[in-house]
Amino acid sequence: MDAMTASAILAAQLAARGLYVTEHDGALNVTNPLHPLIAETVTAHGDSYLTEYGYEIGEHGDELATAGRVAFLLGLPRTPQRAPRDPGFRKVAA
Repeated sequence: MDAMTASAILAAQLAARGLYVTEHDGALNVTNPLHPLIAETVTAHGDSYLTEYGYEIGEHGDELATAGRVAFLLGLPRTPQRAPRDPGFRKVAA
């Protein structure tokens, strides 16, 4: 897979999780929109994605799991939150 295509797929996965993503010189700058000081830079290096500190966070072809790891690092849950189906409120007949 082309590194540029893989980075675009990762950027889309991160944005779908609600993270703010910008691209600068081939690196993805990812920010938690609720806490703008919480951020991470992810770069493509060979067949892997690396954090700003050089830790491998995922591989090309597994952008979904990589996005989950980045979201976790930035304080978001790995899977989107769902509203409860039954909030427990019932209409009482008068």
